Amino acid sequence: VIMRPLLLLAVLSCSLAQELDELDNEIIRAYFRWDAEGWNATTKEGEVWPSSSEFGQLRSNDEDDTIWYYTASPDFLGNKVEAYGGTVGFTLGHSEYNSLGLGAQEDFDLILESGVHNISLGHKHIVPAWVTSSENVVELSEDGGWVDTETGESATRLSLLRVLSELTALKIRGSYYHGHEYSYVRDVFLTRGPKQELAWVRNDPHIDEICNAIKLNAIACEFYGVHLMKSLQKVNMNKLRSEYITQMRKRKENEAKEEERRRQIEEEMLSQTAEEPIEE
Repeated sequence: VIMRPLLLLAVLSCSLAQELDELDNEIIRAYFRWDAEGWNATTKEGEVWPSSSEFGQLRSNDEDDTIWYYTASPDFLGNKVEAYGGTVGFTLGHSEYNSLGLGAQEDFDLILESGVHNISLGHKHIVPAWVTSSENVVELSEDGGWVDTETGESATRLSLLRVLSELTALKIRGSYYHGHEYSYVRDVFLTRGPKQELAWVRNDPHIDEICNAIKLNAIACEFYGVHLMKSLQKVNMNKLRSEYITQMRKRKENEAKEEERRRQIEEEMLSQTAEEPIEE
């Protein structure tokens, strides 16, 4: 008789501990309790789309097959690199929709953008079709299914870190069907990932500069960036400068010798021409 309350207390304690741990890892959450909290909606092309908030939901609708997205407030943007390895989550639902007898539209359900780094990463097939509501959680790592929205290439650790370090847009798709639909999003959140030992990416001020200088994209920089930095760290810069100065001096000396030789040849040719007798 005594064991049953103790067991119930243990279960409740574990549940509470888990909830507290989740709150500790949470970076930010949108509740939409009183207003849109800075969120809005835009079309796929970036044009403003009408939206409103009520009852803890951000809502919008359409009458055709226009693709549009719920777009995050400034609080969700900026430096969110601590979310790498964590998650982005949201609940998306439909109060009404009409597919016109066609399948759900294919597009990115979730998009992360960094205008600073000119990177756009997207994720498809997150939200299941034909359901009234779904809770969705996506891992923010190179194993989370993210791809470059332009090339279709799988996202690398570096591309995700770059996007999250200077996030300029977070978009959640609100339109899925060819006919009219009324959708909503609620409980959007970001959580922290495990602490990463990524000083060469996050703290080294030269890595991006080097990759940009030699025109390496994020994928190439991910593979070669570390080796570039290690190679540069092995270089004796004083010795390199000295060798460069020596090479430049030798080049100038050789150019001077070549110029002197050319001048001598011209003088000899002029002298020979002057000595030749003039035929009458």
